[in-house]
Amino acid sequence: MKALAIFSILFLLAACCRGSDLPEDGPHLEVASISGNLEIDRPSVIAVELRNNATYNATYDAGESDTGSDALDVERSTANAGAVEAELSSQDDRIDVLSGPQVLGTFAPGMNRSIRFAALAKGAQKGVYPLQLSLRFSRLVQVSTTGDESVPDVAFSYEDERQELPIQVDVVQGPKIEIEEIKGNAALGKESELETVLANRGDETAVDLQIKIQPLPPFVEAQNSQERLRIDPGGTVSTKLRVNADENATPGYYPLPCSISYRNGENGDERSEDLALLIHVQNDSFLGWLTMPAAGLLLMVGGFWGGRTLLGQKKRKVRNFRRLLP
Repeated sequence: MKALAIFSILFLLAACCRGSDLPEDGPHLEVASISGNLEIDRPSVIAVELRNNATYNATYDAGESDTGSDALDVERSTANAGAVEAELSSQDDRIDVLSGPQVLGTFAPGMNRSIRFAALAKGAQKGVYPLQLSLRFSRLVQVSTTGDESVPDVAFSYEDERQELPIQVDVVQGPKIEIEEIKGNAALGKESELETVLANRGDETAVDLQIKIQPLPPFVEAQNSQERLRIDPGGTVSTKLRVNADENATPGYYPLPCSISYRNGENGDERSEDLALLIHVQNDSFLGWLTMPAAGLLLMVGGFWGGRTLLGQKKRKVRNFRRLLP
């Protein structure tokens, strides 16, 4: 039955288009939309939505001919873009396209498909840059038959087509996350709560931002909030951090490595950065608090007794000098 159905379709194709060219309306590929930006000095991905916007004329009336619906299928097939291959290129040396040609298959009329290209904007300034989307595909141009009309030999003729579509992409700085401030100090030998202030110095929003702490000595333990943060361009956000420093460590400033992950915008790709929080570790014990006041008191007492001793020596010298006078 399946073989019979295929033979029937081929027979109707031949009957409708025997030895003649098919309708001239062919595939019409166009860019429906572009999403994503190129970040300066960072590999980025842009998505191009490609659509076959072909139309076909209903030159056959399916209600008046038994072969009308199949003839319309023939006309649809001439609007197909087969074996579509897309390649992105740039004439600007500052834009380096990292992706090669991509094979997309067949585009029937009305079909949409997204293509993703990776590119690098190296040394470019912020702005709009032109790119070229080159398409190669084949289209059905003729159906011819030979031999007996009852059992014809059907031949399909295709032509290779090429289409150039200019597009534009924005080159941006992207999110630039920096540690603006660490509020609080870590105490030796006990858990301390700090506040980390992050800032976005870029021109794109950082979405779903999370911090993962990687404690190293003298920090024996570190925990941070697992909430997902959002930082708009020029904005800041605060998050809590708990650390536990070794009680035998020497007070001072120590780096606390961390990894920050986020997405570039609502539909952007996820990326991560390695940063370090500079934490001030101090002796927060009772004796530690007494160290500075005690040292100051000793200096005051020492200065007082030293002053009295020096003054007494001067007085004795004056008395001895007076005894020597006639």
